Amino acid sequence: MYKCKEIIELTSQNMETSLPWYTRLEMKAHYLMCTTCNRYAQQLQFMNKALGAFEGHAPNKDCQLSDDAKQRITKKMDQAKLTGD
Repeated sequence: MYKCKEIIELTSQNMETSLPWYTRLEMKAHYLMCTTCNRYAQQLQFMNKALGAFEGHAPNKDCQLSDDAKQRITKKMDQAKLTGD
């Protein structure tokens, strides 16, 4: 039987790929016993549907980052990886 932490990870994976039937069955059994994980799965499905509704819409030009800003963000992220922050 999976623990909650594993179920959360599997729930996310199940949104991206199809998991084996026996894994999905164990997940459903866990959802019946654990209301917290069940709520998490429902919220994840809701967010996926809500974000899917925005797919295909053109991004707002005002929200685009400049190349300089992208480079600064990438540099900061690389530095954080090296220092472990």
